[in-house]
Parts: sequence; C-alpha cells; structure tokens
Amino acid sequence: IAFWGAVTCCEGCLLFLWIDLITTYAIGTPEMSYELTKVPNLVGGLFFMTGIYLSWFELINMDSEKLNANKLHYFWVSIESVTDLGIEKASYVGALTYLLGAVLYTISQVSDFWELTPGVHNVLIDWPLIVGGLMFFLGGVCELKINKVFESAPTRLVWWVAVLNCYGGLTFWLSACPALFPGKLETRFAVTGTIMYLLASVLSLLMWRVEQFGGALIPALNRVAQVAVKMAPNANGKFVLEAKDDDSSRVDDVLHPRLSWRGLMFLIVYVCIGAFTVIACCTFLNHGKDYKDDPETFRQELNMLMTGLVNIIIVHMVLVLNSAIVTMPKKGDAPYRSLAIVMRVLSVIVFANTVLGLRVQFEEAEYHHSMKQFP
Repeated sequence: IAFWGAVTCCEGCLLFLWIDLITTYAIGTPEMSYELTKVPNLVGGLFFMTGIYLSWFELINMDSEKLNANKLHYFWVSIESVTDLGIEKASYVGALTYLLGAVLYTISQVSDFWELTPGVHNVLIDWPLIVGGLMFFLGGVCELKINKVFESAPTRLVWWVAVLNCYGGLTFWLSACPALFPGKLETRFAVTGTIMYLLASVLSLLMWRVEQFGGALIPALNRVAQVAVKMAPNANGKFVLEAKDDDSSRVDDVLHPRLSWRGLMFLIVYVCIGAFTVIACCTFLNHGKDYKDDPETFRQELNMLMTGLVNIIIVHMVLVLNSAIVTMPKKGDAPYRSLAIVMRVLSVIVFANTVLGLRVQFEEAEYHHSMKQFP
C-alpha cells in the first residue's frame, strides 16, 4: 500500500506539472489546449486521490485480525477504533483531511470540463479548490505534529516528507486565493508546491525502500528497531543467522531484501513513462472529430492511442513486479537476471520514445495549424 501510494502521487504530480508547462510555455496548438490541460488535470487528480485514499485505507485497516479475516474497511471507522491500537488522533485527522481535500479537488476538476456561469463556477470550482487546499495544509500540519518536526533535527526521511507535504498543502491553498497571487504569480507559486509534493513522494519511496511503510501519517508502521544479524555456525556445523538486540546496524538484506538505489532510479523511470504516456493518449482526443473529415489521420491517432494504453498497462504491470521483487536476481539466477536487465534497458528506450513521440505529435499539430491559417 505504501508503495502504490507513493507511485500514484508521483504520477499525479508529474501530470500537474505538465499542465503548468502548457500554460506557461504555450506548448502545442490552441486547438489542443483543452485536451492537454483539462484531461491530464483530471487524471492527475485521480492518481493523487488514489495515493491519498491508500493512506486512509491503510490507516482504517490497522487491525491485522480484520485484515486476515477478509473484513476490510473501505470508507470509515470510528476514531476510537484507531486510537485503541495506539495510533495518534492526529494520524486519523490528517488522513481524513487529506482525503476530503482530494475529493474537493476532484469535484473542481470534473466541473472544469464545462463552461459555467460565474456563480456556479465559484461553487463548483473556486471554493472546492480553496477549501481542498486548506484541507491539504491541515493534513500537512498534522504530519508536522505526528513526527515532532519542531522538536527534532532534520535527520530523518519522515521529517522531510512532513515538511514538504505541509508546504505543498500551503501553496495549494494560497494559490487558489486569487487576491493573494494574481496572474502568473499564482501559477509559479503552485508549481513550487507541486514540486514539493513530488519530492515528498520520491522520499516516500525511499522510506518504502527501508521498510518504513507508515509514511508520515502512521509512524507506528515505520521500523524503528535496529537489529543486527551475523552468520554463526550451529551445532551441526551449518551457518545460521543470529540477531543481537544491542547492535545498532540494520537487518541484513538476506532477511529483508531492499530496493537498491539503481532500482529506485528505474522505478522513477517507470513512473515517468506512465505519466508521459497519459499525456500522449490525451493528444488523440483532439482528433476525435477527424473520424469523418480526415479518416487517415484518425486511424493513425487511434493506433497511437491504443499503443499508449497498452504501454500504460505494461508499465504498471512492471511496477507490480517491482513491488513484489525488489532486488535484482543474482548472477546465478539465469535467465531471470537477464530478463531484468533487458527490462531496464527497454524502459529507457520506451521513455525516450515516449518523449520523442510527444514531440512529433506537437510538430504535426503545429504544421496542420499553420496550414489552416495559411492554406
């Protein structure tokens, strides 16, 4: 759950940053602006809300007996049932405010697909953004309290995750207030918050890498005990693992295999492929009207859409594989090691091809746009 929460938040932040690039640098043609902003905005919001919901789901199902009994909670539990397990009230409040903020943002993103009157626009778009941003900020404040940010030095990953999330929530809230940041200043301020959320998501992957599965909201799930292990011969002369409680080093990777830094880098590559392929698929929506006017172009774009959807599914299947098998197979584990290496090489090629494909689509769109203006 911690892994997928961090991954989906990363994808959501990348799509939010894409929208800021579109509005700032006018990428693409005016005809494509609707499909390249509103659709990625909604998809990014859904990714972001998924990551937040997974944290809420993890919190309300802390009772392992219920997990093993297939009696899962999906939407709600009382705060008492959580605090009885030793979880702070701030964890419950923080997770809930994050979820409410994500729901409000999704309402705004869905409503933004239609032309609304000023009054309806305020109710369905402006106020959900303001209140949702406030909820994100309050969730960040809860993380500061849970992790005792003001009482400890910045030497822990969770410390930085809490601070970055709080700053991201603050920028989401204040950037939605037009009187505070008019014009492009609002966009630039919001971009800093999105970058902070993206960095916090990457740091959450680092926490997952060292088996701190609770993130910044559920520190009870983070591994705080440090146990050392060593190889020692038993009575039969065979080597076994022994643990010492008074040692300060981490558990040996034989017992707890963890993701390497190189593996983490490729995880980020997979996430980028997923986000950029979503953008590539969005460009097809601009050609939906070509079904009758230009069937050849429509078929080409439909083919690219189907290819993109397949790539999205494949890259998320690879992410599923990486969440289960976190280490590279050893040299003696052929052909699995070779397959893992080839998969990483192909991921770099697919990433480069996705970026190149986006560039080609934009160039073609600009060419057709210029031909319409100067036939």
